[in-house]
Amino acid sequence: MDPQSVKNFDTLYKDHADLIYRFAYRLCGEPEAAKDLVQETFLNAYRGFDKFRGDAQISTWLYTIASRACLRMRRKRKGAPERELSLEEFIPTSDGEFRLQIPIDGLSPEAALHNKQLRAALDAAINQLPKKYKTVLVLRDMEGVSAREVGSIMGLNERAVKSRLHRARLFVRRHLSARSLGEPLIDHNHDSRG
Repeated sequence: MDPQSVKNFDTLYKDHADLIYRFAYRLCGEPEAAKDLVQETFLNAYRGFDKFRGDAQISTWLYTIASRACLRMRRKRKGAPERELSLEEFIPTSDGEFRLQIPIDGLSPEAALHNKQLRAALDAAINQLPKKYKTVLVLRDMEGVSAREVGSIMGLNERAVKSRLHRARLFVRRHLSARSLGEPLIDHNHDSRG
């Protein structure tokens, strides 16, 4: 890599390291695994940087690398895999979208505590999703990536992305409803993002 490319990559790292760490943490659920995933993502990005032609946004390219690295790291990890739910355990109950950003700042202590409990319940629900559903949900609802971009990142068509997203949202909604936490603070207004 020539000096200008190294400088460009250094800028890319500084501009995107926090974004990819947040994504990695949401996928892995623990800081050490997230750090490993960030390291693996940027190592692979460095190796392929000269071939990057700007056909996709840099963030989309990095999400793609991180998603693939996550799958590879998961396969390599020894020991009992974490339990994943099968598709049979997804019982559809209703349609609709909801936002997964739960505010805590600027609220009364009671509301902040309730939202903190909701955030914990939401994280627990998301962590039970099979990886292919979890990745779609995190990219689309938490990172705000469009359905088309999610498809590009995961090698799926938009219809498959929307199907996985729908199932993931239904499961999370059911999980929160079962804990009697979800309804008051979830925004059920239809989200117009494509």
